[in-house]
Amino acid sequence: MQLKLKESFHKPNLKKGIVLVLCSWLCISTLYMLSKLIQQQTTVSTMVFFRSIVGLMIILPWTIKNWPKSLEIHNIKIVTFRSIIGLLNLVFIFLAVRQISLVNTTLLCNSAPFFVPLILWLWLRKPINHKLWPAIILGFIGIALILEPDRRLFNIGAAYGILSGICLALVLITTRMASRKESIYNFILYFFAIGSIASCPFALASWKIDGWVTLLSLIAIGVLSFVTQIFMFHGLKYGKVHQLAPFSYSAVIFSGIYELLIWGNVPKPTAYLGIAFIIAAGVWIVYLSRVPKD
Repeated sequence: MQLKLKESFHKPNLKKGIVLVLCSWLCISTLYMLSKLIQQQTTVSTMVFFRSIVGLMIILPWTIKNWPKSLEIHNIKIVTFRSIIGLLNLVFIFLAVRQISLVNTTLLCNSAPFFVPLILWLWLRKPINHKLWPAIILGFIGIALILEPDRRLFNIGAAYGILSGICLALVLITTRMASRKESIYNFILYFFAIGSIASCPFALASWKIDGWVTLLSLIAIGVLSFVTQIFMFHGLKYGKVHQLAPFSYSAVIFSGIYELLIWGNVPKPTAYLGIAFIIAAGVWIVYLSRVPKD
């Protein structure tokens, strides 16, 4: 993959944008699936470290070639914060898939659109559009149906999934803030570099790789993480955010296929209703939150 420092926006092409975004979410679903497959052969901290260090190794040749321009960054605070939150998002996802199904993990992570208006209100004091409230409420009802509430007052796996959704909402907000000035490749460089440094001590403390298959899976997780960001970045150049964002729910379909083929799991009827509520609410929020000039 050849990386170019100078980026230019592509001519609008919604079909290409949709294909690239779908490829991105397929990579994400595959990444989740691999983490679930090797959960007994490695540790969460080892997976997080490989995800960062492999991405860093991929982008390193470009960094050296474009030195020192490749190190230029405009807002190190936002970039660092985004990198740490992105790291936590992955940690919570890897923890969630150990406790709950792949589909439920994917759905709860994709609850991010429900948290974005709330975070913008609490953090940046931006008022919430009153038209968003029905969608936000519908989304949380969908989450409740997915969690299948019973006598247990607390489901740790579901809690991890919801925390991943909150982290993803923060990632979306800070990425939007940083994308106005930062180069995508400089941005990715810092993302993987900070992730590698932050996760390294934890990985060393609980290092575990049982066999070559596990090692190859860990490398694949890192490659998929890198390719995901490239697909998503270029996909959003071909289409507008509000047009492509609803396709994030394709990850639910991909995860459902993996779950059925590998583990033979089929969601319960209440889960299907929850899925419908979450997707409908997510599309509603994205549509109402769109920026006309985007």
